[in-house]
Amino acid sequence: MKKIFLLGICFFGSFVYSQKADCNKFKTGKFVSQAFPNEYIIRKDSIEEAYMDGKLQSVWAVKWLSDCKFECVCIKNNGSEYVRLGDRFVSEIINSFDENCITLSNIYYNEEKPNGMEFQRGVCLQDN
Repeated sequence: MKKIFLLGICFFGSFVYSQKADCNKFKTGKFVSQAFPNEYIIRKDSIEEAYMDGKLQSVWAVKWLSDCKFECVCIKNNGSEYVRLGDRFVSEIINSFDENCITLSNIYYNEEKPNGMEFQRGVCLQDN
């Protein structure tokens, strides 16, 4: 019985690890969220652009901290009332709930929240 349990643990551990290997798929592309249908993000290399209603709102510098974790710092604001230059967030891919969709665990830092505000968001990689 113990051998079956240990074998199950090993199998589950290898499954979880293989999920993390897919993080590279989400490093670039166009990302959308059902919760915010008029917003999307385009991430390419070390830059992330945030759009609302098809208009560029802000530009972020992206630094990958590990395969599944990255930090963004606002380097340009085109009129977004919710973002200031220097605001930053750290995101980590915590799971995949679809072939092209992930859940991100985020901590957002700004002047009002110097210790950070935590939240999660589901996003999907959009084809096109």
